[in-house]
Amino acid sequence: MYDYKDRVNKIQEIMKIKGIDYYLIPLSDYHNSEYFDDYYNVIKFVSGFTGSNATIVISAEKAYLWTDGRYFIQAESELKGSGIELMKQGLKSTPSVEKFLQDNMDEDEVLAFDGRLVSVASYEKYMRAMGKNRRLFDADIISKMWDSRGEFTYSSPWSLKEDYAGESTISKLLRIRGHENFDKADALLISDLCDIAWTLNLRGSDIEHMPVFYSYLIITNSDAILYSDAPMASDVREYLDEEQITLKSYDDIYDDLSDRHFYTKNNIYKMLIDKNTCNTALYSLLNEHTKVLQSRSVVGSLKCIKNDTQINNIRKCHIKDGVAVTKFLYHLDMQLEEGCTELMLAELLHELRAKQEGFLDESFDTISAWAEHGAIVHYEPTKVSDAAITRDNFLLVDSGGHYLEGTTDITRTMCIGMPTPKMIHDYTLVLKSNIALARAVFLDGTGGKSLDILTRNVMWQEGYDFLHGTGHGVGYLLSVHEGPNNISIRAKEDVAIKPGMVTTDEPGIYIEGEYGIRLENELLCVPHSSGDTGDFYSFECLTLAPFQAKCIDINMLTLEEIEYLNNYHSRVYDIISPYLDDDEAEWLQEATRELSI
Repeated sequence: MYDYKDRVNKIQEIMKIKGIDYYLIPLSDYHNSEYFDDYYNVIKFVSGFTGSNATIVISAEKAYLWTDGRYFIQAESELKGSGIELMKQGLKSTPSVEKFLQDNMDEDEVLAFDGRLVSVASYEKYMRAMGKNRRLFDADIISKMWDSRGEFTYSSPWSLKEDYAGESTISKLLRIRGHENFDKADALLISDLCDIAWTLNLRGSDIEHMPVFYSYLIITNSDAILYSDAPMASDVREYLDEEQITLKSYDDIYDDLSDRHFYTKNNIYKMLIDKNTCNTALYSLLNEHTKVLQSRSVVGSLKCIKNDTQINNIRKCHIKDGVAVTKFLYHLDMQLEEGCTELMLAELLHELRAKQEGFLDESFDTISAWAEHGAIVHYEPTKVSDAAITRDNFLLVDSGGHYLEGTTDITRTMCIGMPTPKMIHDYTLVLKSNIALARAVFLDGTGGKSLDILTRNVMWQEGYDFLHGTGHGVGYLLSVHEGPNNISIRAKEDVAIKPGMVTTDEPGIYIEGEYGIRLENELLCVPHSSGDTGDFYSFECLTLAPFQAKCIDINMLTLEEIEYLNNYHSRVYDIISPYLDDDEAEWLQEATRELSI
């Protein structure tokens, strides 16, 4: 067991020597990626916390960790004995990190952080909170005390053919250069790893369950430079040469910017960045001799709209995924053995997916959560926590796969045994919330914040809420969480949902100490109709797997909801049953039987 309290004390000793009053540690890599290799996970090294959202602030006397409602229960457990105080982000009683610094720091005190781990957007936020008289500076404290860190091992990128990508790199570069924001700049610096992989039609495996490779990309009007230490196979090198992409070492970007590689003597050089992914260390170098222009990711605004080839492929991958998940649900209902555990079921689901042609990897670690574990929103079973599946409670399984044809994300909650009336009520309420979004028809320009109310209002009517967004964008063989589209009242930007965007629909109810219920499908935004007031859009449900009939109170559903559910289940049966054996197909027929009052 690591002594995390001792690690915090060592950081405080170094802070005192360096004249640092507060040290801030974000959960990030040098590209502000949502997921990243443990090599970059400073939060885990310092505190032992393993969730996917956290910020630590250490003062001379105390240490604090902020995380959101998905991880409150998990964080309380993992932080025990560390001396780090949990700050429950999103609650009225909890100040934001910025407000905390604003209220607690004196004007002459210093805040420090590793500039490679802090995005420009976060840096600007802290600057505003700190005020003009307070000082911020770049200091990497952790690397010198992290003896076990070792060297990072890079994967070899591979080319995603146009049959799957649907567009060539040359075409993408032309579209990027033609973007209205690129017009104002001399070059575009891309830090987002998914943006780089999408632009170059390359994939890698530097990050578990996220097929990207660590790199930077600079695009000008005449050329493009890829900064990466990844070992390139001969065919990939030939491909980059054909696409006229110059290859340089990963850290050369710092040298190029500090040596004024892009500086022109007679003109001000304008570099466009996405401040949400560009780190502060790069930004500080740019500020010395260029004019920095900021905008939301140029590439992100293009890649979130899937092309026709991708959409057709995505439909195919959801059939494959639906087959695997349906076989899994059949096993839970008909063949579940005594002594089975959360980890065993997660492995079974992986094996069923792996049998599908074109399967490459899970899109994230499977959440297999029995009973009270389901109330921990992003619980992941470990050898220590692995619970045996017994009877008369819920098993929540949130999982997904990467296929050559796309990326999936699905959650199904199944009662093993007999549900109580309360369990049936809660399950049906979550199902009603899911259907409310799936049936939406909305005017062009409608954002995710507005759509979120459709699902959440069903919960609010009965005094429930869930402390996470209703939906997130999904990448094409990239990150399972892809912006800018999302459906959440907590979204920083209310991005309009447009045809071609794929977004999840995943409301939930979480009863601490009892169970969790989440039902998740992926939705493709499609044109619906046009009128005098404009264009209207709706959703096509991509996910194909049944809900659990015995947990549905038909009397809680409206006629329109029953019709939607029956149509959905009929479609699931028609598409999935040809891929099942006789017993599985018979089970699916019963699982998708028509419901009526």
